[in-house]
Amino acid sequence: MTVSEDFDRQLSDWSLGIDLGEKRLLLAYARMLSRYEKANVIGTRDFGEILHRHVLDSLSCLIFASLREARKVVDIGSGGGLPGIPLAVMLPDAEITLLESVGKKAAFLRYVSDELELANVRVVNARIEEAAREEVHRGAYDVCTARALARLSVIAEYSLPLLQRGGHVVAMKGREDSAERAEGERASMALGGRVCDEIPVPQVSGVEQKDRRLLLLEKIEETPHRYPRRTGMPVRAPLGRRE
Repeated sequence: MTVSEDFDRQLSDWSLGIDLGEKRLLLAYARMLSRYEKANVIGTRDFGEILHRHVLDSLSCLIFASLREARKVVDIGSGGGLPGIPLAVMLPDAEITLLESVGKKAAFLRYVSDELELANVRVVNARIEEAAREEVHRGAYDVCTARALARLSVIAEYSLPLLQRGGHVVAMKGREDSAERAEGERASMALGGRVCDEIPVPQVSGVEQKDRRLLLLEKIEETPHRYPRRTGMPVRAPLGRRE
C-alpha cells in the first residue's frame, strides 16, 4: 500500500473527508517541509515520515468535532506550521493565526501560506506571553492548538488567556503522564479553565504512529489579568507544580 493510500485510509478511519484539492495542498506542504533550506523547521527531510508523523498527525486534531466549527483558531509555537497549516487547508472558512517567536520559522510560515495561497492564514512573529497581553489576541480565539510544545501547565498559561470564554485548547500529547495531568489541572483552575476531556487518537494497522491523545481544556471564566506572567516565567516556574 502506498504512502498516499495509507494517508487516505487513516483519514477515513477518523471520519475526516478530504477532497483532491485539499490533498494536493497537503502533499505540496509536506514537500516544502522536506526541501526547505533556509532554516531547520523540522527534524527530518523524509517525505513519507513528514506526511505520516507530522501532517497526518496534525489532522488528528479534527477528531475534536468542535474544532471543525471554529471561526478563529490560534496555533501557538507553530514552528513549521504543525498543526496550523494542515488545519488551514482543511478549514478554509476559519481564520488561522500561527504564533511563532523564531523569525526564520515565521518566514517559512509566510512562504508556505503565500505559495499555497492560504488566504485564511495570519503569521504573527512574537513571544506567546507578549501576544497574549495584546488586545488583538487576548480573549480573541475559539480554539488554541499546541503540538510538542511544553508541559500541560505551561500550555494552559500560554493558551487560556488567548481564548474567549467557552473556547477550547487542543493539546496534542503522547502517553499518559499522571503527574503532568494533575499539574495541568491545577494550573488550568488558576487560569479560569479546566481539563474537560481526553480523546485517544486511534491508529489503523500499517500506519506507524506514536501513541497520541488530545487533551482538551475549556475556558470557563476570564483569566486573571496577571496571566500570562512575564516572558520565560511559565516555563521556569510552572503553575500547579507542587514543591
